Amino acid sequence: MESKRAYRDAPGSGIKLPKEVYYRCVWIVRDRSRLERLAAVTDGNGSYTWTEESADAVSMVSEAAVQQAAHELECIDNALESIPEVYREGLLDNIIEKKPFGDFAHPNTWKRWKLVFLHGLAKQLNLI
Repeated sequence: MESKRAYRDAPGSGIKLPKEVYYRCVWIVRDRSRLERLAAVTDGNGSYTWTEESADAVSMVSEAAVQQAAHELECIDNALESIPEVYREGLLDNIIEKKPFGDFAHPNTWKRWKLVFLHGLAKQLNLI
């Protein structure tokens, strides 16, 4: 069943994201700290080990998983470059930690930049 609701910043803007793609991008951004740890797990011998923060368990991860994490991080960074620098930290805080937007801009401005960021991320990840 196709979603009838699409997220957009304003009618006629051309920026539209299906609900599923919107939330997938949100969760990829929320997963950023794990992706950073995963992208940096090489031990120099071509094998990869992963240690959970909450447990002492160490497991092997595939090279493909490490490359995917590095690719997603690169996509997040590229999408952030399309956003003015003053909004970047606030957008990440809002998406990752669910903090309210800053007071120096109208909430609609924040929402527009959030959508531009998530749309850019979806394009980088070839989701749209």
